[in-house]
Amino acid sequence: MSTAYRVINYTIELGPVILIPAILLIISLIIIRKPLKSLKNCAFILIGLVGLSVLLTLFVNFFEPITNTILINSSKEFEIIDKGWLVSKEVILNSPIIFQIIIAVIILNLIMLFLRFTRTINIDLWNYWSFLLVGSIIFAVTEIKWLGILIAMIVAAVTLVLSDIYAAYIESYFGLKGISTPQAQIICWAPVSHLINVIFNRIPFIRRIHVFYEEIQYKLGVVSEPMIIGFILGFIIGAITKYNNFYLNLGSNILYALSSGLALSIIMILLPRSANLLLKGLVPTIGDIKSFISRRITKRELYIGLDSIVLVGQPSIIMLSVIIIPLTIYISTILPGNAVLPNAGLIMIPFILIWVIAPSKGDIFRSFISAAIIIPIVLWITTGMGDLFTKFFLKYNIELVEGYKRLSSIGGSSNIFFWILLKIIEPIFNLFL
Repeated sequence: MSTAYRVINYTIELGPVILIPAILLIISLIIIRKPLKSLKNCAFILIGLVGLSVLLTLFVNFFEPITNTILINSSKEFEIIDKGWLVSKEVILNSPIIFQIIIAVIILNLIMLFLRFTRTINIDLWNYWSFLLVGSIIFAVTEIKWLGILIAMIVAAVTLVLSDIYAAYIESYFGLKGISTPQAQIICWAPVSHLINVIFNRIPFIRRIHVFYEEIQYKLGVVSEPMIIGFILGFIIGAITKYNNFYLNLGSNILYALSSGLALSIIMILLPRSANLLLKGLVPTIGDIKSFISRRITKRELYIGLDSIVLVGQPSIIMLSVIIIPLTIYISTILPGNAVLPNAGLIMIPFILIWVIAPSKGDIFRSFISAAIIIPIVLWITTGMGDLFTKFFLKYNIELVEGYKRLSSIGGSSNIFFWILLKIIEPIFNLFL
């Protein structure tokens, strides 16, 4: 393995929790030359990201019992298992063109900035994996290096443009100015949600229905506090999990529901606090970078491209995720044409919901309908990508998951633009399959 590949592998292993504060610290030390201030801000960013990462994992794991209950009561047999990031990682690290793709995407970003085709400076190096995955899949099928690099660059260009367009929503809804989220597998759902909202606005009855998260908080008062609403929702989920024999073991099942309520309540209290710690360091750091760019480089408004994890801790996203994650499992059991069992990739749901909630400006009703439309599409695409991922694993003699004929990844498959692109160039693919 070459030095370049070792560095890429090490970078992937570090993950965004370490890379984001490290990159921002290096940039801050170079441009503002105030080491104590830079260290303080980046320490807040690191602590916030670590908290968010741990709590998101606990949050998704919280739904495992109700997931098992839904699956036990379903007669559906799944052929494909969702192994999440591990599938994408194997595809990327077994590809010989990842270094070329990284260089091509960086050069593309610089050219687009120079030609004013984008305003996003994409420093989110870890999430370059979405472009690496695209190029690696194309190369694995065709064994044409330039085609894999070209498709990766096309996806990167579209991602940068979409990031520019929807950066305004990050400012208007989340209150964060000067950042964008150029992750192909997440930002691609923003125009879908946007289109759904446009359609809602043209339907006379539905366009008058608005249920904003902030209004719910105001009307419910103390009940809407994360601690209380988390306990109520957790209790309900715990009770549903044990509904088959709830009255046969009433005492123990009530205790289980109470403990579920307490667990979700703690998570919903700590997630926004971790997000606040992150923002305490992120806002001044981004402000310093933008100030330097304005003084020394250009007066043009530019965005700093960061991982979507900086947005995912918002209470409205977490509350909607409590409903959508178990709903995703249920939908997977009844959706015609779906063969994938959502598993490791469920952690993607809160990230996708960022671009369900932001275009609807926090309208929970519209966000729920949008999510209910998007989730089946994600499952269909993940099912369709199962063949490609499985063929890749078989080609490189990588072991499949016992009990399943194929494997896939919700995170690796949830780029709807790449899926459309695949369908367009499918006649070329058929020459190599």
